[in-house]
Amino acid sequence: MITIAVANQKGGEGKTTTSLNLAMGLARRNLKTLLIDMDPQANSTGIFLNPETVEKDLAHLFQNSANLKEIITPAYNEHLWVAPSSMRLAEMETVSVNSVEAPYILRDSLSTIKEFDFVIIDCPPSLSIFTVNSLVAANYVLIPLQAEKFSMDGIMGLQQTISSIKKRINPDLEILGALITQLKPQTLLTKTILPVLTKYFRIFDHTISDGVAIGESHLAKKSVFDYNKTSRQSQEYEGFIEEVLNELKK
Repeated sequence: MITIAVANQKGGEGKTTTSLNLAMGLARRNLKTLLIDMDPQANSTGIFLNPETVEKDLAHLFQNSANLKEIITPAYNEHLWVAPSSMRLAEMETVSVNSVEAPYILRDSLSTIKEFDFVIIDCPPSLSIFTVNSLVAANYVLIPLQAEKFSMDGIMGLQQTISSIKKRINPDLEILGALITQLKPQTLLTKTILPVLTKYFRIFDHTISDGVAIGESHLAKKSVFDYNKTSRQSQEYEGFIEEVLNELKK
């Protein structure tokens, strides 16, 4: 079972979009996949379920009133399951952070399930206890980001968090790479920043261009592949997923 945390503490970088389409793309390849929505905003959850009516979600896991098997539910097709979130999860942050066991809650829970090929974790836009849990539980970190100055400003903080967790808690944690999203390839800013980004992380060859298909697929509550398989963004995510699978085989 390969666990990938999709993380970046800055909002608007494409974490949820990438988590959703990566998870759905793997499921479309008949790989049994669990999508864990660790963001209290519950945007990933909302594609499949109504977060307000979910009976049990990750908040119950963090308050020790349900286990992971009781929370996960089928989604999309027979190969994709989701561990839903809700705004209740935000209430758990101050409670969980005071516990010695807090960083290990998700990792310990994942150790009880073995039936999945992949676990994709959609992290919140912060370096909260939920992001820490995700990094402690993961084998790999995938970092979506834009080729913009403000996106670069937070990279050092994320790098330090990953390095600290790798050193102290999860020595097997590796950075899978950075995925450039919402790319505007002809701008001077992009041409200037992309070479700088390669100094921090491995950059995937495939990038996701700016376009309307992504936003429209969210409104339709579909993957970009199901919404418009001929769109540029659909083809780019297909290529990216193949690149991920090839990288994991090395």
